[in-house]
Amino acid sequence: MKADSTISGLPRSRRREEALSSVPQKKSESCYLGCHQQAGLIAIKEFGDRFRSGWVIACVLVWLGAIGLTSFLGLVQIGQIGVQGYERTVISLLNLVQYLVPLLGLLLGHDLIVNEREEGTLRLLLAGGVSRWSCLLGKFLGGCFTLAVPLILGFAIAGTVVGLSAKDNGIAPFLRLAVSGLVLGILFLGLGLAVSTFCRTRVQSLVAGLLLWCVAVFVFDLVALGMVVSTRSLAAAQEIEVLCDTTHVNAAADLHSAFDNVPAGQTPAVPASRGSTLGWLAINPVDLFRAVNLSKQLELQVPVLTMLLTAALWLGGTLGLSLWKLRRTDL
Repeated sequence: MKADSTISGLPRSRRREEALSSVPQKKSESCYLGCHQQAGLIAIKEFGDRFRSGWVIACVLVWLGAIGLTSFLGLVQIGQIGVQGYERTVISLLNLVQYLVPLLGLLLGHDLIVNEREEGTLRLLLAGGVSRWSCLLGKFLGGCFTLAVPLILGFAIAGTVVGLSAKDNGIAPFLRLAVSGLVLGILFLGLGLAVSTFCRTRVQSLVAGLLLWCVAVFVFDLVALGMVVSTRSLAAAQEIEVLCDTTHVNAAADLHSAFDNVPAGQTPAVPASRGSTLGWLAINPVDLFRAVNLSKQLELQVPVLTMLLTAALWLGGTLGLSLWKLRRTDL
């Protein structure tokens, strides 16, 4: 009461000056919070919501079960059962990662924005002073945390079991698979975020995400193989036969069988030419993921610049497209 009486006792002009002088300070504090903390707070909230809903726990259990069964039964095609070394485990897990990880990324990202818009919380969030870029970045980072937790746990546990069971010290191929698989999931998470900003309902976003997954994993391979065969020659088509095999059953079996016909300590190779035809396959992150993890078997070395440039273009393109659409969305 004393403070109130003191403030009320000030002249009206003095109180007006103090009120006006406090506005820029509050505005700058809000801008500082938006630049440095808004995205982080939204990311933490997004991860917490996913964790409380059971999404993270379900992904951990599904991924651990899938990666464990694949590691143990990956050699059934050639009549063997059990945990093998890291290189054979990579070949067995390659199909699982290239199918399941993009699907997880799209399923996680397809409702990041459209869900908030349907429930009306996006309008309230933006009305509270949160910028659209901070909201978009926070949602994306929260999705990355949610996706990274089950993937890292699955790869860490599987790698430890393989190393202890097979007593294999050549962990480099397995680490390459884990890192490239995580990057692949993040790229498709960004693609799912873009789908979420363009669709009006969660159902539309889900359908669009599943269609994009089918195109990236199956349709693109068939179109690429058809174009190379029709425009070049059979010799050129052999360059992407393993990379663009829609079933990958025969290719994986051949790669596993090749280990039985070479001396110990050597890496078997699948004959493939080193033409420039493989360069355009970097358009699809799934094909680039295969080429990176089958570089020794295909006798093909993917340049680091190509990998970094492809990842940067895909990630920057999807985030930029999402921000462009979100800024033009009338809430």
